[in-house]
Amino acid sequence: MKLLKSSLYILLILVINIPVYADYPPAPKFQLPTEDGVLNSAQLKGKLVYIDFWASWCRPCKNSFPWMIAMKEKFKNQDFEIVAINLDKDKTLADEFIASQNINFPIAFDPQAAVAEQYNIEGMPSSYLIDQHGNLRIRYTGFWNKSKNEKELTINKLLKNH
Repeated sequence: MKLLKSSLYILLILVINIPVYADYPPAPKFQLPTEDGVLNSAQLKGKLVYIDFWASWCRPCKNSFPWMIAMKEKFKNQDFEIVAINLDKDKTLADEFIASQNINFPIAFDPQAAVAEQYNIEGMPSSYLIDQHGNLRIRYTGFWNKSKNEKELTINKLLKNH
């Protein structure tokens, strides 16, 4: 019976092209300060969002920024946003790194790690893809150059399937 039910869902997706989101939990909502005010997760509704939790002391976190900048540029004409959430307790450490980059997406600050806790991060950096319906689709822990192409393909696929 379970196999039949799964097959029916797959058939519905393939034939009618209706995305099924029931298996994906809603992303935790948040409101965090940025340099330009406050970023509320509700502002991101309707976009595919790549959220990246990072800190200035984390080398892989810093290494992910050129890729994120490139992805934001590549998908700038689509409903795609990147939000980097900094976890440094001392904001000046984050500010030094931010000043050294040409960042083209919002940076939010979570020095108490309250939002990071809601997302249950397991390592640094921790990144999440949240679909246009506000559901958590994919979670990444760490950043490796070998995973960049896979992440880009996933972003492209989720943007096209919207």
